[in-house]
Amino acid sequence: MTVSELLARISSAEVTEWMAFDAIDPFGEPRADLRTGMICASTANHSFNPPSSPRRPSDYMLFSDATQERDDGILLSDPVQQALLIKQLIDPRPGTSYRA
Repeated sequence: MTVSELLARISSAEVTEWMAFDAIDPFGEPRADLRTGMICASTANHSFNPPSSPRRPSDYMLFSDATQERDDGILLSDPVQQALLIKQLIDPRPGTSYRA
């Protein structure tokens, strides 16, 4: 579908909304590659106890930015606080409180 055909069917405002939605929650092949990378990394990391060199989803993504700096994340000593941190990162809506 060409851009003119697309605009004949929907307004530019709706296209803008879809672009904003994609910026918040991407979809399409790059997102599918990330999901597949997450499955592969989880499987690989589960195979070693403990993993000597933990795998990341980007290790399994064909078109990821290889020059991207590796971030090993935050590891807290308290498992309850770690779980709360993960919940906060997954659902960062204002007013949502995750406290022990």
